[in-house]
Amino acid sequence: GPAGLAAGYFLAKAGVAATVFEKRGQLGGIVRHVIPAFRVSTAAIENDVALVKALGVRFETGVEISSAKELFDQGFTHVIFANGAWKPGVLKLEYGEAMNVIAFLEQCKSDIDNVNLGENVVVIGGGNTAMDAARAAKRAPGVKNVRLVYRRNKRYMPADEEELALAIADGVQFCDLLAPVGVKDGVLTCHRMKLGEPDESGRRRPVDTGEVITVPADTVIAAVGEKVDSAFYGQNGIALTERGYARVNENLETGVPGVYIVGDANRGPATVVEAIADAAKAAKAICGADCDAYAECNVSPDYTHALAKKGKLCGECASCKESDRCLECATVCECCADVCPNRANITVAVPGKRMRQIIHVDGMCNECGNCATFCPYDSAPYKDKFTLFWSEEDFADSENEGFLLLDGEKQTYRVRLDGQVECVSLGDPECTVPEDICRLISAAWGQRQYLF
Repeated sequence: GPAGLAAGYFLAKAGVAATVFEKRGQLGGIVRHVIPAFRVSTAAIENDVALVKALGVRFETGVEISSAKELFDQGFTHVIFANGAWKPGVLKLEYGEAMNVIAFLEQCKSDIDNVNLGENVVVIGGGNTAMDAARAAKRAPGVKNVRLVYRRNKRYMPADEEELALAIADGVQFCDLLAPVGVKDGVLTCHRMKLGEPDESGRRRPVDTGEVITVPADTVIAAVGEKVDSAFYGQNGIALTERGYARVNENLETGVPGVYIVGDANRGPATVVEAIADAAKAAKAICGADCDAYAECNVSPDYTHALAKKGKLCGECASCKESDRCLECATVCECCADVCPNRANITVAVPGKRMRQIIHVDGMCNECGNCATFCPYDSAPYKDKFTLFWSEEDFADSENEGFLLLDGEKQTYRVRLDGQVECVSLGDPECTVPEDICRLISAAWGQRQYLF
């Protein structure tokens, strides 16, 4: 799946020989076999596979791996399990049965023309997978009505707002505040709920009102969450957490040396982006600093071209190429400066640095968090960027690394770095502040008419 492909990609980019094993015979995992084509096209999956193959990653398809030991016995030095969260969640009904959402989506993906659901379909659940199932059911032959039953209201559904909007646009009917009891003779019986006090998740707890509601249901699909197959980890001697997930360290390595777990297999059902992030973290732990070697390959030699894209508007999006739309973050990233409504993150050209550097101006920041929301590097720039302070009081009130001008004529500053505070003069040959930081402060002083 995405996590396994991404792991192979990052390792290959770092020059590490990697082999991906896949037991189904086709690469792509849950994205290929389960996620509907209206969400992710087959062409997009094939492009990803082709990219990883082009890097020299070796693939062994139709091969089932039962243990890390058998791979170690073949000479592999590290094993990354990216086997997803395929174990179905359990919907407890007092009578009748519901179809598992993964089985349903797999059938739709492979042969939707022969899916027989009847006229009325009910999907039980409120997550993104439930939205996928409801939208897929709308496309099945003979289906007239698709209803989504959830025990809370739409506000408390875990699905992304975009997914809710797409389901509504496709004609899915939402039946809020209903808890299923059982299904028989084309009817799903439910209890009407109301919202009580918040539970430990912060969402208001559904409370049974005693009222009984019936919903037409030729087919009921249970989308109540998928789980990780913890038994597989037990067979491999991997310790588990209280929730049944593998116990891993900060690098996603298990207690079995050389064995890592990434993606849904590590987190439970999550996003493709999170799966890729896990793969990058494990790959970097395996190959060390060399894993960053691929980054320079993504840097455009034309810095000004990448910078100019930030001000380029396109009126005909349909004619754009993906490469034209890319802002080339590896070449230049100034997102925190672009999105700050108060202009508290400022770009500064520093001699010897390819990219302009960001200085955070404390006195202009109201800590709205916008820069943290949009940062592509999982950072909070208003806390993490080197900060220019305007006053002693502001400097003392912050934990940010940064500097305060004490004397412009003598170029003396109060600097906080690595938790230590000292007064320094940039022209002093005994100055202990790193040269990079000195150049950054000097560049800021060169723009003093805007910053100080």
